[in-house]
Amino acid sequence: MTAKGLKRVDRLLRDKIEGAREVPGAVLLVRGPDGVVFREAYGLRQAVPAELPMTSETLFDLASLTKPVCASLLTLIMAQRGRLDLDQGLEAWFSPVKDPAKRRITVRQLLSNRSGLPGWRPFYQEHPVDRQPISTDMLSQRVLEEPLEVPPGKEEIYSDLGFLLLGSILETASGRPLDSLFQEEIARPLGLSRIGYRRAQGDSGATAVEVEEEAVAATEDCPWRKRVLTGEVHDENCWLVGGVGGHAGLFSTAEDLDRIVDEIFQGLRDRSGLFAAGSLKAFFQRQDAPSRGTWALGWDTPSEKGSASGRHYSKNSVGHNGFTGTSLWMDCDRNVSVVFLTNRVHPTRENSAIRTLRPQVHDAVFEELLT
Repeated sequence: MTAKGLKRVDRLLRDKIEGAREVPGAVLLVRGPDGVVFREAYGLRQAVPAELPMTSETLFDLASLTKPVCASLLTLIMAQRGRLDLDQGLEAWFSPVKDPAKRRITVRQLLSNRSGLPGWRPFYQEHPVDRQPISTDMLSQRVLEEPLEVPPGKEEIYSDLGFLLLGSILETASGRPLDSLFQEEIARPLGLSRIGYRRAQGDSGATAVEVEEEAVAATEDCPWRKRVLTGEVHDENCWLVGGVGGHAGLFSTAEDLDRIVDEIFQGLRDRSGLFAAGSLKAFFQRQDAPSRGTWALGWDTPSEKGSASGRHYSKNSVGHNGFTGTSLWMDCDRNVSVVFLTNRVHPTRENSAIRTLRPQVHDAVFEELLT
């Protein structure tokens, strides 16, 4: 589906992907005020060991897009029902929390990357690669042993560790595994059949997306697992807990992500059965006290310079990027969204072209769609 006014966007991606091969492949889906105006696939969903073409129905490992789409939206739903208080400390959810400073870390601080926790730690290296997955509770306790980098609330540190804890909190608050919770509260009510977690082999989890392997975009030729990853989570710490985490693990097509975007836009008009307008607006508000930053509650906002969202999103915009090469950005003033999914880590993560390609795509979309 190529909109007449987005032919230059189409040409840009054919030049960058099928010509210059800046990333192996991509799917771009653009929503305007009146619905989807552009959906197209480019390049390859797999380059090695054999070349396979990308299609608009390809399933992608969303990586850190899991944070806003799963963890943040589920927290919003639980908060709406009074099952979760954003300003409650970790001591209400974990025992023991030995460090008094960590006891006071709130759900709000986890969501806004102001917990003071480190950004990442290679916990997976402490376990043999062929070992059965460990429990989320076990990994959460390991996270709680890590020293804080700054006092809670002081400044932004983008943290996978904070969202690992948030995933555990959501399971405790709901009494359900995170993958089941996502299916029951978001995917099924919206009629989505492709988005969800894919549990690692050997994990007897509750819910997994059932797809054929050839429908999935390949990611890295993983040095740790000694194979090209196709249909199994790329993030090693998420793999360690069976493929289901608050920070990573979600897989989706561009179309299913767009359906969630549409529901969010409906919610901002008080037309959603899932998301209240007041809740969405609160979650999309920057949490920039006591120091300035860009993070809202699970969502990023456009920075003044060098934003992945490019130059044209309004101030009332939110989005997020994923390490595997995925992104979702929404302009809530204009009701415009861009789902841009790539497999830039295939076959190696040593590819940084997405840093310039992503804002170029966003700029090209706005310059054609809104002029």
